[in-house]
Amino acid sequence: MTKRKVVAIIPARMESSRFPGKPLARILDLPMVEHVRRRVFLSGAVDEVYVATCNREILDAVEKAGGKAVMTANTHERCTDRVEEAIHKVGGDIVIIVQGDEPLFNPDIVKLLIEPILKSPEVQCTNLISVIEREDDLHDVDIVKAALDQKSRVMFFSRAPIPHQRVHNNCPLYRQTGLSAFTESFLKLYSKLPPTPMEIAESVDFLRILEHGYPILGVVYQSETVGVDRPDDIGKVEAVLRQDPAQRELYRKITKR
Repeated sequence: MTKRKVVAIIPARMESSRFPGKPLARILDLPMVEHVRRRVFLSGAVDEVYVATCNREILDAVEKAGGKAVMTANTHERCTDRVEEAIHKVGGDIVIIVQGDEPLFNPDIVKLLIEPILKSPEVQCTNLISVIEREDDLHDVDIVKAALDQKSRVMFFSRAPIPHQRVHNNCPLYRQTGLSAFTESFLKLYSKLPPTPMEIAESVDFLRILEHGYPILGVVYQSETVGVDRPDDIGKVEAVLRQDPAQRELYRKITKR
């Protein structure tokens, strides 16, 4: 069987509405996008890693650090469209999308995302789902919540708390993370699907997939993940990097200290 080329794409742009310049924000001694790019390599599960951007300063920073970057159009409203343009340029059979604001993700996650696609031709898209442990996170509109069925397929994404807990039980509470994987063919199909009402209302890209009737397999990670949405999240991330032994070791590896 021919080996399938696995490419990770990190979409990054400077024009974030909540945090302008976010990809190049310094976290300890590295810009955030470099934390992410270098962690992807630690997974040992990818053939190539690229940063896809419409900003010359991001491309220059990545290339200066020894990484690969590809320029894309500045008209993309969704990260998936940026990634789809990038994969046309670099090629690949399985595309892993790693959001540039996930500087603390565990590199082992990358393998978990692509394994279902490698094992079954029926799986065309996976999305990393992590647990919600804090009540405040459940009500934070910056955190996209996820509901899964009994086979771990995604039923819905929402910025609202889901499920509504009229009865408090042991129902798991999940969040969508910024890591996902597509077959190259399905990513191209997805980019051609017209936007959908719930996608627009919630401002959640992946709802388009569900509204058009395509499945997303949720890969559940039984630990909390921490993304960067606003400038004050930088301090939280730096605290974790200093205080958590596993995160300290990952930081040591990506900086070769």
